[in-house]
Amino acid sequence: MTSHPDHNDGSDLDQLHRDEITVTMNWVIRTCQEIIRDHCHKTFWVPAGTSTGTTPTTDHLINSARTDVLNRLRHQIDGAESIISNAEHERAKRKQ
Repeated sequence: MTSHPDHNDGSDLDQLHRDEITVTMNWVIRTCQEIIRDHCHKTFWVPAGTSTGTTPTTDHLINSARTDVLNRLRHQIDGAESIISNAEHERAKRKQ
């Protein structure tokens, strides 16, 4: 989160929030693109370490789902939610 100088008026702070939200959402989208590029084939998920023609074990699927996709997305989404929540909080404080 960028520090906010005390002399920022409302429009400067709104612009800062828009910039921060845009950047964080771009990272969410990039993460999705990386996951698709690294772990998909023809729009279907291919777990890491899965050989062609083999059936992965359930344990492998669980581990790969978390490692390849879910944890990476969760990390980016949690960060985005934090930035958005902070913007909402600062906007609410300013309206008081």
